[in-house]
Amino acid sequence: MRKQFIWLLSLFVALLFVVTACSDDSEDTLSNEEGSDSDDGEEESGEVFTYNFFDASGPGEDINTSETTIGKMFEEETGVNFDIEHIVGDVNQKIGTMIASGEYPELLNAEQSTDAVIDAGGFVALNDLIEEHAPNIKKMYGPYLEYMKRDDGNIYIIPSGASHGYVKPANLEQGAWWIKRDVLKELGYPQPKTLDEYFGIIEEYVAENPQIDGANTIGFTALTHDWRFFALSNQPNHLAGFPNDGGIMIDMETLEADAYPDNPETERWLKKLNDINDKGLFDQESFTQNFDEYLAKITSGRVVGFFDYRWQVGQALDTLSEDEDPYNDYMGFPIVFDEEITDQYLDPVGFAASPGLGITTAASEEDQIRIIKFLDHIAKEESQKLITWGKEGETYEIDDDGRYYRTEEQIDTTSNTEFRDSFGFSYFEWGWPRMNGLYEDGNAVEPPKQPEVASLMYDDGDKEFLEAYEIETFTELFAEPEERPWYPAWDTPIETGSPAQLYEQQLDDLMKRKFPEIIFASPSEFESQWNDFKSSFETLPYEEYENVITESVKRKVEIHEQAQ
Repeated sequence: MRKQFIWLLSLFVALLFVVTACSDDSEDTLSNEEGSDSDDGEEESGEVFTYNFFDASGPGEDINTSETTIGKMFEEETGVNFDIEHIVGDVNQKIGTMIASGEYPELLNAEQSTDAVIDAGGFVALNDLIEEHAPNIKKMYGPYLEYMKRDDGNIYIIPSGASHGYVKPANLEQGAWWIKRDVLKELGYPQPKTLDEYFGIIEEYVAENPQIDGANTIGFTALTHDWRFFALSNQPNHLAGFPNDGGIMIDMETLEADAYPDNPETERWLKKLNDINDKGLFDQESFTQNFDEYLAKITSGRVVGFFDYRWQVGQALDTLSEDEDPYNDYMGFPIVFDEEITDQYLDPVGFAASPGLGITTAASEEDQIRIIKFLDHIAKEESQKLITWGKEGETYEIDDDGRYYRTEEQIDTTSNTEFRDSFGFSYFEWGWPRMNGLYEDGNAVEPPKQPEVASLMYDDGDKEFLEAYEIETFTELFAEPEERPWYPAWDTPIETGSPAQLYEQQLDDLMKRKFPEIIFASPSEFESQWNDFKSSFETLPYEEYENVITESVKRKVEIHEQAQ
């Protein structure tokens, strides 16, 4: 009997161990499952995964995202970071090498070569990844997800800039005709409205100041390097009262696209450049300088005026804004051909489906999931606020009504290039999944668009010019944008090898070859040079390009109307 009791007791203890072990295993398994399904995708092991991200959007310091404050926070929350490599040299050549070799970084922004990578099969389709692992991306992009689909129904690219309402910026972010402040002050704060008035100011100043700091004064310089040639070729569009739809004008009534390189507006623009070149006002290095040389020239103080987009020339203008001399900075104007034309330099609410980030075939299925979860984490509103506003109490404050603001000290800090780099603003505030407009609580996504911030951003130098022109913000001189549901037209996907794509390449080659000849020709030869360009242009398949853009514009308008 005693032996039986001992045997039963032993059996009971053994069973108890089994049950306890099973219970512990179940809890561990549940914990692991919950961890694998978390929004952030953080690994239970604490392992950190590093992926390569090639960013062709512009130059910059190569860095691992975890070396920034924001990037380190994201690494701790997701277990993922990225080695960012920026473009050096020719974008098409660099991306072309990737396509030829089939070797890609796991994450890629291919800029104007995006379509080529898609056509080569370099990007993976994101539809299922977004559906299964990216609820925040779905929420942020909403109806724009339909815009993001290519002809095959797949989404390959996640762009920046999902609009959530319109907020007029206090400071210029887009295109403008810039004039050095010192010039404006010396000439009594003139306010040019037309192209003739703009160049009249430049001509007057250069005549009185042929040299600046011992070097020849440059009346007007232009950016033409590589894919940035549009900074010279887009002007006829703007001068005629159209927004930045690229090399196309969209009829507001018919929605028909018109390629304007051979239009009277382009002839008028090139004729003006030919005239100022004859007067010695056009920079002779405009077609040979690279992007860095162009920026350096602007910061040198020798350039009187130029046209460009604030987001593109921001590095130079930011440097000048930090200068102790406020007159070395520039002020932008909404120049048009004739006074009766309403300018459209401020972007309307719109959505560009390309370029953007894409996950490439270099990423395994597990890598794809980790990366999409990282991007989804960035798409959370709390992450978006970190990316644009920073940390409460450090880079911004919140008042009793829930309004975000910055103190003057915080504005100075967040405007400092070194701080922006170390904190991560420089690397995360654009190019990744990103919204613009308004957050759900009514605060502006971008601090400079928040009235409470804009009112404090201006220093004494800024205030001098605001007062002189009787305005409260620098965008007050610019007209409100008209509604354009298709905006921008330039992001239309163009099939590689199609007549429309060949047109783009052939036009680029033609403009880069002929525009210098037209501008540098003697005035007596302008007409023959223009006619030669126009004859060459008419041999290009421009109608095929117009048809593709028109179809895309009408599709966007239809999607927009269905979403209302």
